[in-house]
Amino acid sequence: MKGEILALISALLWGIAPLFDKYVVSTGVSPYLANLIRVSGALVFLAAVTFVAKDYSSAKLTIKSVTYLLIAGIIASGVAMVIYFQALKLSQASKVVPITSIYPLFTVIFSALLLGENISPKVVIGAVLIVVGLSLVSGE
Repeated sequence: MKGEILALISALLWGIAPLFDKYVVSTGVSPYLANLIRVSGALVFLAAVTFVAKDYSSAKLTIKSVTYLLIAGIIASGVAMVIYFQALKLSQASKVVPITSIYPLFTVIFSALLLGENISPKVVIGAVLIVVGLSLVSGE
């Protein structure tokens, strides 16, 4: 149950953050600068949490895993977040956030294609529901 509670807290925080993001870009702040400040704040927070938790275990870190993490960071925290901030600047947070939240659909597709993972019928049904939900949110 503890994991589920933490997941709900995480979802709540993810639901609140876009309100701050939308406010900032609606005042004319560049999406690039907004993202830089946001990521910098996260970096400081994560460094502090790692220090306080004394969790420096890097025995399993390899050059390959560090490279993959850097690529994922550039894709998600760099490129995708800049596009997200630009979307917030041009549209309503109540539309942008649900649309960007369909990323699990892409994860399912790419994990099957690139990692060879099996997709169960339940996952297919979930993916269809994501597409239906997106059409409801994006329709006028």
